[in-house]
Amino acid sequence: MAKDKKNGKEGAAGSRIGATAIPVMIFIAVGLVFYPPSMLVLLAGMIPSIVALVLQTNRGSSLASMIAFNLAGVIPVVGLLWERGQNFQNAFAILSDVYMWLTMFGGAGLAMFLDWAVPICVYALYDLQAKAVISRLKGQRQKLIEEWGGQFAADIGEYLEPAQRVKARK
Repeated sequence: MAKDKKNGKEGAAGSRIGATAIPVMIFIAVGLVFYPPSMLVLLAGMIPSIVALVLQTNRGSSLASMIAFNLAGVIPVVGLLWERGQNFQNAFAILSDVYMWLTMFGGAGLAMFLDWAVPICVYALYDLQAKAVISRLKGQRQKLIEEWGGQFAADIGEYLEPAQRVKARK
């Protein structure tokens, strides 16, 4: 693993991948020995997460949500395989069904959509909230000008910096 030259410690990314990879590889190995049809369906359904792990950008939270949602889409399909019987004929029958692929890949797609859409919606919500506060403050300013007169606005202008005066006039 990569060692940091300054203090001789392993890099954060290298230790994180190694610590996670070993239990996953043990799970896959044990699963392939004892439940090969289930592992076939599981690995086929987890393709979007595997691709995301290989391409791994620096967006860790979206990767975790994608794996979780993808696994949530795959587990019911594996449960259906267990219900029908644990053999390769049923596994291939499940993998040949388009709706099963939609279920398995739909979870990963939903995670990516949420990762894309939620920040946009939150930004729009904060933008609307800020515009409402600005509108309310402009209304309060107008009331103060009506109550105290135009001299009040002129007195405030004396205390503002020249750049702020331009913004205050708008």
